[in-house]
Formats: sequence, C-alpha cells, structure tokens
Amino acid sequence: MSFNEFILKEQYQKVRGLGDRLVLMKEQIDWQPFIPLIASVFYDNKKIGGRPHTDELVIVRSMLLQSWYGLSDEELEFSCHDRLSFRNFLGFPETIPDFSSVWKHRDRLKENGTDKKIWNELQRQMDAKGYKIIKGIIQDATFIEANIGKTRYRKEKIAKKNGEEIIYSEKQKEHIDKDGTFSVKRGQVHYGYKNHVKSDTDFLLIREYEVTTASLHDGEIDLSDKDEVAYRDRGYTGKETKAKGNASMKRGKLTIKQKLRNFRISKKRAPGERPFGVIKCVFNGEHTNVKTIERVSIKEMFKCFGYNLYQLVTLERIKLARAI
Repeated sequence: MSFNEFILKEQYQKVRGLGDRLVLMKEQIDWQPFIPLIASVFYDNKKIGGRPHTDELVIVRSMLLQSWYGLSDEELEFSCHDRLSFRNFLGFPETIPDFSSVWKHRDRLKENGTDKKIWNELQRQMDAKGYKIIKGIIQDATFIEANIGKTRYRKEKIAKKNGEEIIYSEKQKEHIDKDGTFSVKRGQVHYGYKNHVKSDTDFLLIREYEVTTASLHDGEIDLSDKDEVAYRDRGYTGKETKAKGNASMKRGKLTIKQKLRNFRISKKRAPGERPFGVIKCVFNGEHTNVKTIERVSIKEMFKCFGYNLYQLVTLERIKLARAI
C-alpha cells in the first residue's frame, strides 16, 4: 500500500461513518467473473502487443458510477479524482481512466458483444442468490429523451419547405443524433429512444432490456419467455407474446368483467414503474447525450445494472427488517 493510498483510506473512514450506500452496492455481487469478460476486449497480450490496459474492475465500476449519478464522461473523470466515496468504490486504484478512455472502453464493450455477457453474468448471480422469477414478469417501456437540436431542426424544416438542402461538415455530423425519432404519448411529443424492460413481480429486479428508437410501438417488443406470465398495460392489447400467460390489459369498450380484470392486472403491474422511477429520479437518467442507438443501448445496460444493485441493497434491508 502506497502512502497516498493509506492517507485516502484513512480520510474515507469519516465518509463511511456518515453513511455510504456505494459500499453496500459493492458488496452485493462477486466482481471476479467480470474480469475476463472486460479483459477480452483489450489487445495487450504478448503476441499482439499494446500498452497495459486499465484495471477491468475500475472500468465496469466507473461506468456504474456514471449511471448512478448521471455524469458525462468528463464529469465522471473529475468526480473519480474528487470524491472519496468514488475512490473507495473503485478500490483506490493508482490509475483512473480519463474521459476519452471511458468512451473507448464503452464502445469496445458494445462492438464485441461483451455488454450482453456482462448482463448475463449479473442475471446468473442474482438467480444464485435466490432471486429467481417465481410468479410472473412485468413488461413496460420508457422514453429516453435525446437532444434534437432545436435550432438545426427548425432550419431543416424551413429548408425542406423551400426545397433546399443543408450540407453539414463531418464535424457537425458528429453532433447530430443519428437514430432518434419522434413519438407522441398523451399529447406530449418525445424525441429519442425507448428502453423496453422486463422486471419480475417478486423482487422488482430488471431481467431483460431492449433499446429501440422512440417511434417503435411498445407492443412490437416481446421480452417474455414461454414459461412466464406477462403483465402488460393497454399498449400491448392484441399483441402476441411468448409467455404462457398473457395478462395484458384490454382497451376499448369493456364489460364489467373486463374492467375488473384490468383492475387486477394494474395492481400486479403497478410496481413495475419502480425501476423507471429510480433510474429517472434517483439516477437522473431520463436523458441521453450520445448519438447512436448502439451507444444508447450500452449506457442503458449499465443503468439497468446499476438499478439492480440498488434494488439488491433494498431487498437485503427488507430481509434484515423482517428478521428483527
């Protein structure tokens, strides 16, 4: 242990005494199985060459910190240097990745399909802890708002009306959202993407996710498995599902029996709003600043990962409360 690390750890003890939820979230899973998954996207072995890469756990944990606190890559780099609680969560590393390294790491994880492997390992560990799907699943979707660039959009509309074409430079194109689309819900206009999420009714843990553009109808995505009962809202009326039990609410002119059925389903699926509430209100994760659906997808994966750790802490606290 270096002298600097010793001083930082001593200073951190005061922070821990004041209450640090990051410590609890760090204890919820075994981090070692994630190391070979992250290491697989680097090219620094003896045969290929390359400089030594950043510690694998620092990478995955830094991206979780980014998701929990709604930070940009630049803000993440600053906060990891500035905050003792962040340093402790990362394991007091000697080297903290800069903002450009975070960006490159995230892109590599997506390009190599490692994001899905990370997600599957998290699911395996949750099942091993006894948090398996028992009674059913809740599927719902939420908007991820993107920056349309109002001035640019207004100029494009005027140009299109006049039959003109605006030519952008390559640098300007880098700042233009490439995959976001419009959608209207309850009279409100949304621009960006959607995250379709499957959570279980027993523990409210996120089991699956899929990111699409905002204009895609919720019912076009089915995340259920054949041995599950799927509770879904009116937006899924008439949409097929792989689940053995299609507990989708009905819409239109309903009989009293159908209204009562809707009421029972709504009580079952209402807790499914918790993941969205935590991600948007606690993590400040309602918006995205990245410009492609691939980059939005991996950032949403880490938000879902972060939510599950957050929820695991809640479940452990419930267990302790019941044991008293």
